[in-house]
Amino acid sequence: MDLQKLFGRKKTRKKAAQRKKTASAKAAASRRLAWWLGTTAVVVILGVGLLNWTKTRQGQATLLTLGSDKMYGEVQIAVDTALASALPGFTTGSATNPTDHDWPAPEFGPGAMIHCRSISLGPDESWWEIQARIATAVEAVGARVLWGERLLPERPGKEQLRPNENLDLLRLDIGVAGRPTHTLVLAREGVRNRLQWGGGPGVLRWTEFASGDAPVVALVIDDWGHGKTGPAMSILGLPASLTMAVLPNLSYSRYFSLQRTELVLPPGRPSDPEGTGQVAGLKLASSRPARLQAGCPVEVTTGRRRSSWPNKRREVMLHLPMEPQGYPETNPGPDALFVGMNEHQIRTRLDNALATLTNVTGVNNHMGSAATSDTPLMRTLMSVLQEKDLFFVDSLTSSRSVAYAEAQRAEIPAARNRIFLDYDNENESAIAANLERLVQSARASGFAVGIGHPHRATAAVLARELPGLIEQGVRFVTISELMALQEFRAAVVAENGGH
Repeated sequence: MDLQKLFGRKKTRKKAAQRKKTASAKAAASRRLAWWLGTTAVVVILGVGLLNWTKTRQGQATLLTLGSDKMYGEVQIAVDTALASALPGFTTGSATNPTDHDWPAPEFGPGAMIHCRSISLGPDESWWEIQARIATAVEAVGARVLWGERLLPERPGKEQLRPNENLDLLRLDIGVAGRPTHTLVLAREGVRNRLQWGGGPGVLRWTEFASGDAPVVALVIDDWGHGKTGPAMSILGLPASLTMAVLPNLSYSRYFSLQRTELVLPPGRPSDPEGTGQVAGLKLASSRPARLQAGCPVEVTTGRRRSSWPNKRREVMLHLPMEPQGYPETNPGPDALFVGMNEHQIRTRLDNALATLTNVTGVNNHMGSAATSDTPLMRTLMSVLQEKDLFFVDSLTSSRSVAYAEAQRAEIPAARNRIFLDYDNENESAIAANLERLVQSARASGFAVGIGHPHRATAAVLARELPGLIEQGVRFVTISELMALQEFRAAVVAENGGH
């Protein structure tokens, strides 16, 4: 056998196998490169397409539906344009007509305002034909009619309790699911109806109430419940709003807690004394829960508009007794909270105290220099207050208090005392000076909370000084109103880029 030829054939076969292997590897690499290039191209195309889609009206509406609050303004502009094409006389942009309104809706994004508009239309089309035309127009930009209902005229007669196309009004809420951008009230030309955006005296004119940058002072008067003393009744009759911190378990605790009045709060926050949120004059009240469930918060009724809000507004807090330094020589009273109490004990004592009052919206501490300095006690208390939807005001009876910090940690509305007006309760000059310090603090920072008591000297100073301060532009509000105004102004600042 020729070994040389044999080995030559083996080498040839080996080289051929290597060439085949190399060619196969190159082909595989080419295929991988082609797949990668193809995939990249598809991703790029899809990405560009998605980016372009997010710039379309439909895309922006979809993103808002999915929770992108940044799209609220864009979608609102698109709906504005669509409505202008569907409704003669509809004006885009901010409210200019006195009967129109922009409803603050911070839950839909910073600075979000639902456009509330009244439109007069002729008699040629039925309400349902008009509604269908509106629905077609807004669907083209990704929105839809979220809610529709009939409103009765301002003074309906018996015959008007039945549907009447010539006299009835039609309410329509428009936007994307759970996020309305517009609330419309359609009426026939010549049918005059006064609309109340807000539906109740406490929220009717929130936007007007919240406008301006006047210094805001919340006066808290502690220790109500002992009796109808001269100073107490004098303070109760002051021509300024104040918050009454009522002690539990006293002979007149319930009487003074019943002095709660309507407040001026943002639309959507109940301002009625019992906190039910029911709106006086709402003709179809049974539809309200379903409307709110559909995400349409605007309240609107027909009737006479109040020209102003009452100056003598009263809010009620529970003045909750708490352990002071020096206990038991200094006794805070029944149902007090003490350092070392567990959650069950805290909850029981809070419930017992609340049961002696009514109309309570928040809590502040009576004494409590030891209790408010104890983190475990305050942390537990704030968790219970959160469950009960009550705010907390730290009276700051101790510089070591952690109550305000724990309230913030529990994410409940909270405020804290700037100064006690009457720590020298018989010295009118000192009380007047402290009141001036409180007002100066409000002028410097925008807001301030001060605490006084129903003492003779305090009543005399407040009766003498408050009218002049009101004339100077100082606004006296309740605690809930102060916190709502703080939130409103902060949102305006944020909307304006921090300026």
